[in-house]
Amino acid sequence: MKNLFKIINVILLIIIIFLIGFLVGKKYDFAFDENKDIVGLQYSNNEQKIRRLVSLIDNEYVNDVNSDSLVDDAINYMVGKLDPHSKYIDKASIQQADEQLKGEFVGIGIKFRVLNDTIIVERTIPGTPNYGKLEFGDQLIAANNESLIGADNAKIEKLLKGKKGSEVNLSVIRDQKPISINVERSIVPIESVTGEHMLTKDIGYIKLVRFSESSALEVHQALENLLDKGMKTLVFDLRGNPGGLMHIAEEIADEFLSKNELIVYTQDKQKRKKYIYATNKGLFEKGKIYVLIDENSASSSEIVTGAIQDYGRGIIVGRRSFGKGLVQREINLGDNTKVRLTVANYFTPSGRSIQKPFDKKTAKYSDDLYQRLKSGELYSKDSIKINKDLEYTAPSGKKVYGGGGIIPDEFVALDTSSLANWLYYNQDASYFNSFLFKKIYSIHDFFMFHNQNIYLKYFGAGIYRNEFLGVLGITPKEFNPEYASTIDNYIKASIAEDLYGSRAFYQVWIPEDEMIKRIFELEKNTK
Repeated sequence: MKNLFKIINVILLIIIIFLIGFLVGKKYDFAFDENKDIVGLQYSNNEQKIRRLVSLIDNEYVNDVNSDSLVDDAINYMVGKLDPHSKYIDKASIQQADEQLKGEFVGIGIKFRVLNDTIIVERTIPGTPNYGKLEFGDQLIAANNESLIGADNAKIEKLLKGKKGSEVNLSVIRDQKPISINVERSIVPIESVTGEHMLTKDIGYIKLVRFSESSALEVHQALENLLDKGMKTLVFDLRGNPGGLMHIAEEIADEFLSKNELIVYTQDKQKRKKYIYATNKGLFEKGKIYVLIDENSASSSEIVTGAIQDYGRGIIVGRRSFGKGLVQREINLGDNTKVRLTVANYFTPSGRSIQKPFDKKTAKYSDDLYQRLKSGELYSKDSIKINKDLEYTAPSGKKVYGGGGIIPDEFVALDTSSLANWLYYNQDASYFNSFLFKKIYSIHDFFMFHNQNIYLKYFGAGIYRNEFLGVLGITPKEFNPEYASTIDNYIKASIAEDLYGSRAFYQVWIPEDEMIKRIFELEKNTK
């Protein structure tokens, strides 16, 4: 009954606001943000001017014009004048943006690759209704009698995604035989924890690639799993993580901080401050932590890293982070478009803002990575520019600096001469990954491919090494055998990703990682 009265009151409030807005010339209005909270709006004379202009163009301009497109362009221009992180999300981009933040979408739950204009199934997603119905190597020919051969991404998405609970009839070729399979569309999770395993009997590893609605629960579950396996030290990998939802970052930081420790605080346009403190719900408040960051770790990644560094809860390893200290609020504009608007600055517990300087009139902000390369910062810690005027004393007593990202405690240079780095950072290069996929596709019934544990334990990728080197243009005589294990591990990890997903990739590949090697050195030196 209470909920009914609450709903009735909300409806009455909306009606009253609408009527008041109507009576005063639509001067007042409201919108909703990503948390379904009401955002009050007050229209100015400028808004009335724009409204009149659009009406005149629609009704009086001599030629036919798509005013929707004009408005989109105008909004993009206006928002683009604000700061580097405020953004207009048009109708075409809204679905993808929502899926990334929610950490899920509605589809048939498969991972696939297109080979010679044909969709080849790599695997079905565990936990979805179609798990096990489709197999590695299945060719998808048609969906509901519409051909998928040569289809572009838009058509594939249109045919395979849809309403939850609806069915799709797939025409499939399996082992050269045509079959028909009915699959159900359902909610498909987009994993944000893409790595979770034990590096040693004591050291656990978690890789988080974004902060979506499901991320806090995913990290919590990963911590539980690793603690059950005896984890005493955690490597928390936030490299390349661009951020996401701030309240999720707060929940994840709470896993590592003690009750009443400050996680972060924000300050809005009216100078109002909001403080977020840790609770006693954390799973890993005492264990040792290493946090991995790089130049692409931003926003929510920096909130978590900054809190851990300020309290001395862990050792930050890697390179200076991106430097994004602004808070965005995603607000619905009422026509299935949204604006991601900067509404506040955030500060780490020490009081530092890690926002790097920006000037919308120059390319300095977008050229920051190039400038870091040019200055040598990615190769030497001594090249990192520190603003002594922005020095802060953290709760741990450590001196920290604001004004442009988080400086790691242990610097690891970007080694451009490393074969492992070259392979990893070129892992999307189709010319050699397609080769590996074609090899396993040609023998997809190989018994080791059907059992992940057996594959990870026993498969030797050396059988493909010479052919792989040939794809890279290297002859066996030119190849230094010192790098054989790195090549073999990359081949094995790439195949594991195709067959079992990204967690299997990192389980195989991570011992080749330069930052992980540094952690092993640090651990060795502390014993």
